[in-house]
Amino acid sequence: MLRKILSFQPSVHLVLITTLLSNVGVFMVVPFLAIYLSKLNSLSAIEVGTIMGTAFWCQRAGSLFGGILSDYVHIKKTMLLGLAMRIPGYLTIGFTHNFYILLLSCIFIGLGSSMYFPAAKSFLVKNVSTADKVDILATRSIFANIGTAIGPLLGMLILKIHPHLLFSLVGFIFVLLLLLNCTLKESPSTSTRSKINFSDFQKLLTNKKMLRIALFTFLFLFLYIQLEVTIPLFGDQNFGRNAPSYIFLLNALIVIFFQIPISRWSCRENSKMPIVLSFVFFALSFFLLHTLDHSYLSLFLAIIFFTFAEIIMRIRLDYDATNIDERLIASAFGIMSLSSAFGGMAGSYFGSLLYNKALFGLSAWQMLSIASLSAALLSLLLFMKKAKK
Repeated sequence: MLRKILSFQPSVHLVLITTLLSNVGVFMVVPFLAIYLSKLNSLSAIEVGTIMGTAFWCQRAGSLFGGILSDYVHIKKTMLLGLAMRIPGYLTIGFTHNFYILLLSCIFIGLGSSMYFPAAKSFLVKNVSTADKVDILATRSIFANIGTAIGPLLGMLILKIHPHLLFSLVGFIFVLLLLLNCTLKESPSTSTRSKINFSDFQKLLTNKKMLRIALFTFLFLFLYIQLEVTIPLFGDQNFGRNAPSYIFLLNALIVIFFQIPISRWSCRENSKMPIVLSFVFFALSFFLLHTLDHSYLSLFLAIIFFTFAEIIMRIRLDYDATNIDERLIASAFGIMSLSSAFGGMAGSYFGSLLYNKALFGLSAWQMLSIASLSAALLSLLLFMKKAKK
């Protein structure tokens, strides 16, 4: 893997390093932001929820605009804008208790992320050969997960020392990344654009393959968001407060060590097998959580199935999105991100409302397992219909 990474050009290395460090910075804050805001006497619970929800929507839904800006204007400038927008957001949070200023700061952070995310993924894909597309998407995911694993540990340590220092440090991380990315060299494929009309974007929006990807992205995020909502809560209640940390650590380690081999298989196989199998793995994971004998072995087995489902689905959808229109890769990622916003919101509400409750005699895990199997059947039917044409 190291040899493959070293074979990429320096500009790709810089974007990968930026992905890692930005994720370290983001996840130094993400696990603790709601806690920090809740402890401010100037904010009500509704105001805290408004700030967090607005930031989420700006990050996810704004990626559509970020993708369009990258494809239609300039990919590097969009990336720099995304990095720059987050700087005032992070630097301001630790020094104000005002609701409107905090809201504006989190909007800047969310929009900055939405600008950078689709542009950076598009930049990576356009700066490697077609044969290396799967490897670069998988490598990016590994770097992102390393940052995701390191960030909370650093954030927890710094938060205990001084909360204001945490936000300022993350702000300076993005200052450093902005300066480094100003030196980013573009290849002809990213610096010179083919003529793109609005009609091309309209065709992308109505492309059947794009619509299928958007649907699967919605379903995927509906299920995947349980890793951030119901599964940590389940672990905390049944195994103690350290269980959520173990769950996230296991998830990150599996992604880091298995991402590339699984990605190569997932993107080489015919289009129906990986998607269907991913939904089946989700169903097995939720079924295990329902029948759990309250041993760490059973819990970790459920997380293993869950993570393999995540790896297979995420890389396959990303890869398929890059093959619709090579001129509009960032826009395709933006559409996926918008779809994921709706899926994540629906899954979050579902998990929060029905956790520890029964509906028609079914637990939340049983309903999620049935939903996963239904998604597997739906995907199989869609692919069979496509094959007949």
